[in-house]
Amino acid sequence: MNKSKRPDATELLRQMESGERTAVSIVAEHIERLEANHLRLNAAVHVCKDEALAEAKNPRPGPLSGLPISIKETIGIGGQNITAGSKRMPPIHCAEDAPVVRRLRDAGAIILARSNVPEFAMAGETENLIYGRTNNPLDETRTAGGSSGGEGALVASGSTALGLGTDLLGSIRIPAAFCGIVGFKPASHLVSHEAIWPALPGSYLDSLMGVGPLTRSVRDARLVYNVIADTPLPPPQTARGLHLIIPTGFELASKADCIDAAYVMAQTVLEVAGMVTQERPFPGVDTHFLNLQQLLAAELEKPFYDMLTTADGQKFSLVAETLRQAVGRGTIYSGLFQLLAVVPILKPRSADRVTEIIRAYDQARAELYQLLGRNGVLLLPTLGILAPKHGQMNRASLRPGVNGTVTAMTFCNTMNLPAITVPAWKDPDPATGLVPGVMLACAPGAEAALLDAAAALEAGIS
Repeated sequence: MNKSKRPDATELLRQMESGERTAVSIVAEHIERLEANHLRLNAAVHVCKDEALAEAKNPRPGPLSGLPISIKETIGIGGQNITAGSKRMPPIHCAEDAPVVRRLRDAGAIILARSNVPEFAMAGETENLIYGRTNNPLDETRTAGGSSGGEGALVASGSTALGLGTDLLGSIRIPAAFCGIVGFKPASHLVSHEAIWPALPGSYLDSLMGVGPLTRSVRDARLVYNVIADTPLPPPQTARGLHLIIPTGFELASKADCIDAAYVMAQTVLEVAGMVTQERPFPGVDTHFLNLQQLLAAELEKPFYDMLTTADGQKFSLVAETLRQAVGRGTIYSGLFQLLAVVPILKPRSADRVTEIIRAYDQARAELYQLLGRNGVLLLPTLGILAPKHGQMNRASLRPGVNGTVTAMTFCNTMNLPAITVPAWKDPDPATGLVPGVMLACAPGAEAALLDAAAALEAGIS
């Protein structure tokens, strides 16, 4: 049974439409919960309490009218700064809302909070030297994940009705899975990246990043997607007749029995829902993962070093920072330092190697899209681990080499697959009570089938 079960956004909308609740009462309730949770979770970096209450008195009409939401700190909101959790990087002032935020406002959503991120949004844990560490609502000794960890904690704790995050390497789905909620990463080109940090024009990595919702239900994810996407989805259908793709030869590692149990249950649930199982080989996943590490090193090193130049012109030095980190006086978050420290090891020695990696990804994407088609849905475990204690996720993930606990996650980014994680509350870990996530993915353009399958999955495992 879902321990964090509260009315989802769709139910809150129904309550407002029927006259059972008002936007003011719903916003006030979420503010109360957010304030009560703040010292425990430290998930919000800015709260728009007065503005949200004022707006709730006369909410803008639309499909999200009156819902209190949160926005990741790296997404532009007019009149506020993006810091990306960095003390070194000069803050970026946003003169106006990012287009995706504007769409949410136009749909009637009320922005209640901005959420915490790891510095430069490049770690599976949420902590930085400005705002501190975000804790998991299910267990404060554990990470809420990253980089949209603040969003995961806010939505899972009932502090906001839904949240908006970004996902370059699992940054929506990791927090969702760790916190026991739904997280949906659309394909990179289907939701605007404009006025979202980091801007990566001309970088192949831009094709790995998706902007999407963290929600309490699959139907909420569809609701938000239809607001923020350029092309809304048709009404929901059953999953009957869709193809359930079970990968073989996929480089995976699992460190909890409940993760494997949830995966097996998910397959059964989807088959009962009428999906037709097909096993398909997925060779080369380990190569894709190693290539991703090289690509990240090649495309992020210079931009990150440039952005770490302080307002007074002090350039970032890895050697100097290594000494500062050793004596506990680092100028950047330890997770970001760990990432930058392995860049010299991973960085390709020539531009030709980067071109070769991109060509391999393009070819693999084309072949995969053909395999999946418009009715194929790939079933994977979201992660091979449950929410770990603070510090353990960075140590496990920010290192060279293949890491089978996150290969399913990053595969969906490298292949630019829309992907959604659903919590398996019927298979919690008996020792900790933590919940595993199950992930579904599809080819771009098959999002309707993906969310139809996800709804059937949710009905059976949550």
